[in-house]
Amino acid sequence: MDVHADDPDNHPRTPTRPAKRRLMLLTTPQGFGSGVRSSYDSDTALANKDPYHRKDYDAYIEHDLQTNRVFMHFEKFAELVLKVPADWEQDLTFLSSIATHADFQKALTDFRKSVKQAGHERRLYPPLVSLYASALKLLDESDPLDDHDRQALKLAFSRNDPVQLVDGVFGRLSPDIKALFDTFTVVEDQLSFANVVHVVEVKDTNYALCRGDNDFRVLNKGVDPLQISRGLEAKQASTPNSGRASPAASGGTNAGNSASGKRARADDNLEGSNSGRKITRQSPEDFSANREAVDSKDPDSQVHPQTQCARYAMEHLSNVILRSHSILALFDRDRFQLEYFDRSVIAVSTAVDLSTDEGQKLFVLMVYGLRRLSAEDLGLRNVVKGSLDLCTDSQSASRRMERGGPKSWRKMFYNQPMVIAKERYILKDIIFRQPGLIGRTTCVVRALRWSDMANEYVVKFSCPAKTRATEMDLIQKARQCAESDKKHAWVLNHLPNMIASEDVDIGEDSVQARIRDFLSNADYADGNKYPYEDRCLRISVSEALWPITGLQDQRQVGQVFLDILQTHKWLYDVPKIHHRDLSMSNIMFREDDDGNLYGVPNDLDLASLLPEVESESGNTSLRRTGTPPYMALDLQNPHNSQVRHLYRHDLESLFYVLVMFVCRYEFKVDRYVLRAKPPFSDWFDWKKSWVDLKKTKSDFFHTTDPTFIASQISPGLNHFEPWVLCLQSELREGFGKKAQALAPILSFIPDETMLQAIKAGLLEAPVVEQPLKTDDETLGGKVTYWTFYKYMVRLGGEPLEVRCPNLGLPGQ
Repeated sequence: MDVHADDPDNHPRTPTRPAKRRLMLLTTPQGFGSGVRSSYDSDTALANKDPYHRKDYDAYIEHDLQTNRVFMHFEKFAELVLKVPADWEQDLTFLSSIATHADFQKALTDFRKSVKQAGHERRLYPPLVSLYASALKLLDESDPLDDHDRQALKLAFSRNDPVQLVDGVFGRLSPDIKALFDTFTVVEDQLSFANVVHVVEVKDTNYALCRGDNDFRVLNKGVDPLQISRGLEAKQASTPNSGRASPAASGGTNAGNSASGKRARADDNLEGSNSGRKITRQSPEDFSANREAVDSKDPDSQVHPQTQCARYAMEHLSNVILRSHSILALFDRDRFQLEYFDRSVIAVSTAVDLSTDEGQKLFVLMVYGLRRLSAEDLGLRNVVKGSLDLCTDSQSASRRMERGGPKSWRKMFYNQPMVIAKERYILKDIIFRQPGLIGRTTCVVRALRWSDMANEYVVKFSCPAKTRATEMDLIQKARQCAESDKKHAWVLNHLPNMIASEDVDIGEDSVQARIRDFLSNADYADGNKYPYEDRCLRISVSEALWPITGLQDQRQVGQVFLDILQTHKWLYDVPKIHHRDLSMSNIMFREDDDGNLYGVPNDLDLASLLPEVESESGNTSLRRTGTPPYMALDLQNPHNSQVRHLYRHDLESLFYVLVMFVCRYEFKVDRYVLRAKPPFSDWFDWKKSWVDLKKTKSDFFHTTDPTFIASQISPGLNHFEPWVLCLQSELREGFGKKAQALAPILSFIPDETMLQAIKAGLLEAPVVEQPLKTDDETLGGKVTYWTFYKYMVRLGGEPLEVRCPNLGLPGQ
């Protein structure tokens, strides 16, 4: 990819769009963890609301911390992430001299004095920044950098006192100490996480650090890193804590041993996510009891320090165009540890004690490593021209951020040129950015094509697994099938039109490659290897499509739903592509020059070719099962990842999309918008556990009165009432048949007296007869394409246009 395309001085402006079309291309998250948040954008973002509220997000961050964290020795972490030599004590002997230098020791003494004092944690910021500055100054004298080293970019640490807020997707955060390049001048109230290179979080609690009890623990020469944590904990317990609350008294964790604040033993058999560990999705209530009140004036900040660090990392990783990974440091009084996040793993080092000679040398080693890392090694990408300016050129960054106002991140690439697959594009505003720690963290940007300025395109940036087939490959396969036979030509109007796709590899010398290789060959304390997922940056360009909220009347809505039903069936039958993720955000439509509308099932990122080959963890691409409010009941089971994703599951999802649209939306002026008080809001309460959400959806079929459902349909969408009630009835009967088939049939039901007689051997036990058989693929014939087709082919007594009448018949 040519990342240095000339910036045109005078390029055409964005063409004016009709008011009735609003470009909002959304995407789908993973089923668990922080990436799940964007699944609820179907209501919030389509209604033009800001969907992100960090105070509600922490439980999903904490799930990632619980299930994707690897705990390792500090020196191994430094070798992998900071690129220091494995034999650093022999190769970098001057580090010991710096650690014992009078200037460094004075700065260290000042810092440790502040630790012993009482007061707010902010008292620790100035002396800690001075300690960093002392180490940097001495390193500059002992180990000067030449122009080649780190492209002459130097880090400068600044304390957040007085408090300076940093703009992010979730609003404004306040990291304690920020590391910026020294070429970047901080302008008050104009700092974004795009400008921040490294974050240092500081606590004064004695329990903020991760101990590693419940993590994947990597052995180093046979030594469990948990032993180091316990050694520091024993030392802490024997040291007076100057009146500070103990973990038990304060409600915190013991050395941060788990994200949830639950104290655990090393031999606890907790449920994890990988290599035989079972996923447990926990509700936010499971975490809330032990969160630290970092600042009582800010209720949004009542989070555990580990979660707080993960928030900062997520701000970095959510900017997939700019960042490949994030490195942070967490200090708790005079102990610290390093943390690393890269969308596939969260790696945490053992703690270092600055009261020891060894700990002081390791601090200098950390600063040495950070100082020598290149921009790329610090996690900064340069795939779009001007990306590094956001970190190095404060004037350029300020101009670009000012365009976006309070949503500065939406304009950070505005008018930046980019070459994708040898074609030049001009990027415009960001229309979607998926927050997350583990997963694809998709970002979608409007763009103009230099050779076709009259039309609008979208550029999607994401980080899928390298082994995953590209969306463009699947679309091309579908188009080839459609073009090979005239009887399939109709579907060309209903397929996404992807212009280009390109993968940017991270490289074998990258931090990610080193961690991947290390984790695959390492020995683990519990024998369970962490399955690191190798990812790439995937960039694709496609024609702009429009969300169903841009339709003008219920007949258009009905036609698009029928088109989606037929196109989805054709994809399944002919090119053998299983979509697997029908939701509100990816049921789109296009409009041709004659004003004809065609429904298009968009976003095939999660689609798979049939027959599907499942990974060891159950679903392909690490637990990716769909969008929770629209997921089939069978798939919404956090305790069973082995359920096959069937064709009928997508039909069930389509039904949920239909119900949510006709009940929760109404037509206003020129588009459908979310009603003031939309029903079924509990389906979109993302603080619900999956178990609760599944029960809510099950009750919809088994206990909800059909007349109530009918009453919830928007008046302007009343023609859909027969669709909703008839399909609900079919699904309810299908679920009933499956329940009967799964229930064992006894020759008689024993009462208490009979049970006693059976135990005494006086009566034979009841015979378990063969359960009733049913077709699980169709729930006894109740959930099929033809079931949906017979209701959806007409709307309001009038037939809709059937694109392919013979679809689904033998030979078609």
